[in-house]
Amino acid sequence: MNFELKNARSGGSMEFRTGRYFDGNDGDPATCGAVGRSCNGIGGNAPGFTFAGNTGLPLGPEGFLNLSLEYGGTQPTNRAVNDGGTQAVIDGGNTFVRDTSRVWGSPLIEDDLKLFANFGTGGDRAEFYGHANYASKKVTGGFYFRNPNNRGNVYSVDGGQTLLVGDVLAAQGMGSANCPTVNITNGTPDPAAFSQVRNNPNCFTFHQPFLGAPDGLPGGFTPQFGGDVYDFSLVSGVRGTTMTGLNWDISGSTGRNHVQTFIYDTVNASLGPDSPTSFEPNLLQQTETSLNADMSYAASDMINVAGGLEWRNEQYHLGAGDPASWAIGPYGAQGFSSASNGYNGTRPENAGTWDRANVAGYGDIEIHGVDNEWNLGAAVRIEDFYDSFGTTMNSKLSGRYGFTDIFAMRAAVSSGFRAPTPGQQNVLNVTTEFDYEIQDLVNNGTIPSTSPVAALRGGVPLQPEQSINYSLGSVVDTGPFTFTADFFRINVSDRLTISRNYTLSPVEVATLLAEGFAEAGNLAVFRFFVNDFSTRTQGLDLVATWTPPAIGGRTTFSGIFNFTDTEVTAFNPENIDADRIAALTLGLPRSRWNIGVNHAADRWALMARLHYYGSYWDREDARNHLGAANSYLYPLYPGKPLVDLEISFPFNNATLSIGAQNVLNTYPDENPYAIDGVGNRYGQFGPFGFNGGYYYTRIGFGWGS
Repeated sequence: MNFELKNARSGGSMEFRTGRYFDGNDGDPATCGAVGRSCNGIGGNAPGFTFAGNTGLPLGPEGFLNLSLEYGGTQPTNRAVNDGGTQAVIDGGNTFVRDTSRVWGSPLIEDDLKLFANFGTGGDRAEFYGHANYASKKVTGGFYFRNPNNRGNVYSVDGGQTLLVGDVLAAQGMGSANCPTVNITNGTPDPAAFSQVRNNPNCFTFHQPFLGAPDGLPGGFTPQFGGDVYDFSLVSGVRGTTMTGLNWDISGSTGRNHVQTFIYDTVNASLGPDSPTSFEPNLLQQTETSLNADMSYAASDMINVAGGLEWRNEQYHLGAGDPASWAIGPYGAQGFSSASNGYNGTRPENAGTWDRANVAGYGDIEIHGVDNEWNLGAAVRIEDFYDSFGTTMNSKLSGRYGFTDIFAMRAAVSSGFRAPTPGQQNVLNVTTEFDYEIQDLVNNGTIPSTSPVAALRGGVPLQPEQSINYSLGSVVDTGPFTFTADFFRINVSDRLTISRNYTLSPVEVATLLAEGFAEAGNLAVFRFFVNDFSTRTQGLDLVATWTPPAIGGRTTFSGIFNFTDTEVTAFNPENIDADRIAALTLGLPRSRWNIGVNHAADRWALMARLHYYGSYWDREDARNHLGAANSYLYPLYPGKPLVDLEISFPFNNATLSIGAQNVLNTYPDENPYAIDGVGNRYGQFGPFGFNGGYYYTRIGFGWGS
């Protein structure tokens, strides 16, 4: 992608936008309460706002400093229904369950701040330049509901036949409190036995008060998971032209993405009554640094050559969580799960920093006709990952020929690669996921592919993905009318993916424990990254614009059409099955298009746009209803059209705009099995979302030049 940075030395602008969805969130705010029943996503129309500003300042006689700011936030959405398990608890008389028990929607985004600066100054032969950005926000979303009767290793260990009761004396090594067995019938714990537990200070369940929840969690709980995100980058360099016409550019850059994860409204069950309900499981951080030197030279009126060098370092840091997020407490031996439920904290011995450096060099030559009626280009890049993958070479050939002043053809072929990140190579975490076969939540661990346990299932060191790319296109440009048509094909081999889930044997549990993976005792399944399949993606892009002179040149019509088809050409059946193939080939619409019109009158302007997304397959809904083995038989959801409208009124130096995205309030087809599954009224993989229409107002003001 090419971005043109603002470089004005004066003037500026401000803009404020606010909006909300047509429909309110599902759920009843009256059922929200203290910890364990937070109202994140319940009620309201998910309003949001954004304020943006930009100004240009002089920097020296000819230089500039251009500053931009944006700040905003968005409330969450919810398009959920209570699943059958939740409804059974409510029907059993439990009045503490939140409605809806879980949230399916867009997350809560708070304090969304973006700052950007672009600067440059210098003389005739050299210029000092750079740009910097900083962004931060807090993002919070909900996990699956923990049923207060049968959530494994928190409320029960036998699927909800009996309530899991902790023995305080046994946890303290002081004998036994002989806590009674509490049977669960029709979604209700036996009241007599449960009363005995509540009245015995040495017996404990998470229905009762504890450290993090003074009222306990009798209605179950829905963990709220998110992160405080910080991102910054700085690019700076010097560029210029020598007396002989050689263009040169020497620059350096650094950037970091930092996520401090948090999870609340949950427990570390193994800590029993000493469990908090808020945790910071880990710190995830990616840092990239590079140094570049680039040169280009016009060898003649028809030939241009270029070349350069790059050094790059990628660093992945996994920071340990707070002790309560990973602790194995004294109630672990009684069947209570350890670590923060939903997303286990990273233990100090599993934390660390991993980096990878590489050097690269490239050369490029371009030859064009005297009148630029044709051009040919060739480039080669050699990259050496001297501490991991060795050396790779990639190249590109491209050409363009103009048959007339308005018609041209273009073509290109290139090779490429994508190396696995240090994070993919060293990932080690545990998350709670919904198992579609047993229709319940399980702890799923992701471990390094080089782990001895992964090696027993085919795990080997990861390798880069390799690709070959082809394109062939045509261009028509008459001035008022432009049209482009491009065919593309991308062949990717050794693609990276997550393996299928493997069940741990007792021996493998012992091996993982010996490796320092203390959470192994909580795991139901595990997985790891593999290079295990190849694909061919091909398609067609059509783009057209028309500004008819006959109606004053103030109206522009546009149209875009895309058809993309992906085929899995090779795979390891151990990890890639019909379910995964369907997700790769049918998960996105093969066709999509939009047509639009923009009209500018003297006192108003109008934008109207019609989108269409073709049919698609939803893997989660399919697995939930038919299981992984037969999920590919699940039918496609049909495509839908969406309409956007906006009208603007300019006055003086300001513009007022009123508009709506998806003005007809179109939704995907509903998931017919939501109540039998996890309560998602709409599949989460729909290409146009599942929140319905959104209306907004925007006002902008500009000054200077």
